[in-house]
Amino acid sequence: MVTPLSSRGQLLLNQQRQLDLKADVSTAVVTELSPKTEYSLTLYAVYPNLIGNSETLTVKTTSLPKVSNFRVIEEGLFSLRLGWTPPLGKLNGFKLFIPRSNRPGLAYEQLLPGVISSHVIDGLEEDKKYTVNIYAVYPEGPSEPVSLVGKTLKLVAVKQFLVQNATTDTVQARWESVKGATGYRLTWASPDGHIENINLGENFNFYMIQGLNSGSEYVVTINPIFGDTEGPVTTNKVKTLESSAVQTLKASAVSTNSAVVSWNSVPGATGYRLAWGPTPEFAGRDRPRQLALNSSTTEYKLKNVAHDTEYVLSLYVLFGSAVGPGISATFRTSPLGYVSNFKVTSYTSTSIAVEWSPIVGATEYKLSWYTDDGKPQFQYLDRSVLSHQIKNLIPQSTYTITIRAVYGNSEGPDISLSQLTFSESEPIQPVRELKVVDIGVNSFTLSWKKTPGVSGYKIYWIPFLGGNEKSQVVTAASTIFTMDNLQESSAYKIQVSPMVGGREGSPVLVTARTLDLPKVEGFAALNTTESSAVLNWTRVAGVSGYLLSWRHISETLGPAFSSYKISDLQYGRTYIFSIRPLYGEVEGPISTIYQRICKNLHK
Repeated sequence: MVTPLSSRGQLLLNQQRQLDLKADVSTAVVTELSPKTEYSLTLYAVYPNLIGNSETLTVKTTSLPKVSNFRVIEEGLFSLRLGWTPPLGKLNGFKLFIPRSNRPGLAYEQLLPGVISSHVIDGLEEDKKYTVNIYAVYPEGPSEPVSLVGKTLKLVAVKQFLVQNATTDTVQARWESVKGATGYRLTWASPDGHIENINLGENFNFYMIQGLNSGSEYVVTINPIFGDTEGPVTTNKVKTLESSAVQTLKASAVSTNSAVVSWNSVPGATGYRLAWGPTPEFAGRDRPRQLALNSSTTEYKLKNVAHDTEYVLSLYVLFGSAVGPGISATFRTSPLGYVSNFKVTSYTSTSIAVEWSPIVGATEYKLSWYTDDGKPQFQYLDRSVLSHQIKNLIPQSTYTITIRAVYGNSEGPDISLSQLTFSESEPIQPVRELKVVDIGVNSFTLSWKKTPGVSGYKIYWIPFLGGNEKSQVVTAASTIFTMDNLQESSAYKIQVSPMVGGREGSPVLVTARTLDLPKVEGFAALNTTESSAVLNWTRVAGVSGYLLSWRHISETLGPAFSSYKISDLQYGRTYIFSIRPLYGEVEGPISTIYQRICKNLHK
């Protein structure tokens, strides 16, 4: 007999159940009990026409397992995303008690399926604390609740909003990111009431406003955006410079870690302030820097800049303690070069000889070698050394050999090859005079000298920055091979190995880069009026069209176009026009011009 007990220990006979067991049963599982409840279990011995003695014991069932790791995953202005770890066992679902923002102190009940482990509560009030309870619901009933307190975000304005570094037609806006914001709206208004704005993503905290009028005061505002809700506005004012006395600012002799900056002299100036730092796209690659120069200086060499990084230059004219007009320009340092023509020239059972071509700017080379189960070894070699014999190797072992150029404290990308040392059998002679004889936009053509005794050649090629390696086996009579369908403007590693039956000899490595897609030439602005400009260019063969852009506007033109008139331009404003050739869905390189809108005096 199975009988539940009340909280006072009394038998609840109206809920009593009877289980009949066979004579040969000595254990039994009692199911369909209530959790966290005391039961009286009585066992009777039953004989034909007779009930014998009984034994009684009292037991208590355990609580149903609760949800664990109940937490707030993400706070929003009007929502909370909750997450939890479901308990083990058969679940009907989960029950949430969610606060009602329109009726403080009350809660409504929401039932969720048992297969989910997160839920978004929306329709809440901003900057408010909410207590949320969750129950795991079983066929037997709900578990005990688990609670947490979450707080929605506060609708706040942007802090530390700075508008600075004004030139004649640009200013720089910087601000501190706002937690939870999905973007920002930046607006600027000129004295004549002309207003422009741009929506920026959540990762932006810097923007250069361009195309402004010289000597004008602008009101610049910013407000954070939270989905469909806009936050408070923060306002600043800035005035562009009257005129930029420095007419030319340019970077030349650009290398991996240096550039020469030059500008024209300004009569009457007492000095210059030069500032440089990475553009927003390359933020974190280097720190912003600046220095003051005397009035006789019109050239300065930037050293120890980061490789493969775009920098913005700003030059300001100094007149005593006053800072005069400024001008900006950009340049991009070269990427660290990789070693080319790296190959094995000979090998024995205990040594491998390698050689490579020199690379401009390298201060030394780092050569490394290792087996799959061995410890890597390396050696630094002077920049004048272009070959090296690695000794004391293990016979009949495959070695991976890597070389990279060293530029001061920085190491360039590596390039590797593999070589198997031999023991008793004669080695396969490597391919001789391997070279790239033709380079196209999407293809390379290789040539080499025949290797006596081989049964064929295996050619491998892979993008230098990673990707799918492809290979092709050609016959022993082949001395030329063309690789097609390559990516334009991309570097590739190419290896050719001689084959003797199933044996593959030492690969010889070359590197090559496919050509860039053609760019638009002769791009110029003609017939400029007070409100329009006619753009002309030379047609590019094989294009499917052109993408013409100015300010925030883009226009796609057909392949027959070689000129285009743009109207509704603002008088006195400098516009940046750019054009790209289109090859199907692929965009070619950009061509850019700057044009101030005014009357054309050359008619």
